[in-house]
Amino acid sequence: MRRRNNRVAMNLPVELIAGGKKLRAVSQDLSPYGMFIRLSPPLPVGTVVQLVLSPNGQRLVTTGQVTHSLTEVEAKTLGRFPGVGVVFRDPVRPADEQFADAVVRLLESHASNQPNARLRIVVADPETRVLERLSTALDHAGFNVATATNGMEAIGACLSKTPDVVLVERDMPVVDGLHVLQEMGRHPELAAVPVMMMSVESTDLVRLQAFQLGAMDFIPKPFTVLEVILRARRWARASQRDTERVLLRGTLQELALSSLLTMFEQERKSGQLALTRNHTVVWIDFVAGKIVRARSSDHEADSRSILMIVLDWKEGFFELSAGIPNIEVAELDTSVTHLLLEHARRADEAAR
Repeated sequence: MRRRNNRVAMNLPVELIAGGKKLRAVSQDLSPYGMFIRLSPPLPVGTVVQLVLSPNGQRLVTTGQVTHSLTEVEAKTLGRFPGVGVVFRDPVRPADEQFADAVVRLLESHASNQPNARLRIVVADPETRVLERLSTALDHAGFNVATATNGMEAIGACLSKTPDVVLVERDMPVVDGLHVLQEMGRHPELAAVPVMMMSVESTDLVRLQAFQLGAMDFIPKPFTVLEVILRARRWARASQRDTERVLLRGTLQELALSSLLTMFEQERKSGQLALTRNHTVVWIDFVAGKIVRARSSDHEADSRSILMIVLDWKEGFFELSAGIPNIEVAELDTSVTHLLLEHARRADEAAR
């Protein structure tokens, strides 16, 4: 099982010993399990190295193995430095234990020196190089970064501590980015978190599918890191200011509209329910559990007629936002129960 690798950008003098040769370099990031070291030309993947750190003048040594490398050409393409990713071996000697303890202290010291107001982002992508590139850049830009290599890890990272924004790859193993969107919509604490989806495939249909499931932004690959940083910061700060936050998202196949309306009435919710199907959007406004208005992008009809139409919908998407609708005069003053009974009566008459 892959260990979640919460890397921290950190420039430390590092000495590598490989094949009897000593190389001096600088780290780019550090985690409890390994580090990326700027080095050109890079060592081959699989090379076993001795790593030497000297924090506070104390020489600490452990063994590691190169798991991936970036050549000059690859690094230039990714906007990074050439070098190698090295995984520390599990401690088997006292020296390894001392090295591991020193790494933990370095990370704790780094965390304690960071401002409390750093924005938190979860970044999910199956490509290690993409994750490294993004996590390093976002950390430098002032984000606390949690990384994930599949959809399940991404959901777990979001549930462990609610992020300010999420950046997720559409195509991932275990569960994909679309499933992550759906799962976040089922959790009230995550439904309002802005999600940016990225993908090599960016057709109109692919983008529409992401937006229908709740994505706030779509970033085609390849992208520039600066673009991602600017978009992530904008969405994260917008979510912190948003008083009309999203409470629930999902599909009408999973939860029927009649059940949704009944739940809102019983819980005396206030807010707006947005429904989409194909190219039609319907907005239903609630105050204290009562429907006060319904509008449609396709139908210039009264609120009651629009509700009778959408109650026939068996598929589509919904999103509930909190807040008090800005309505001077309510167009409806009927309970949800009465509206559902009226719809059932009309359906029965139409079937005769």
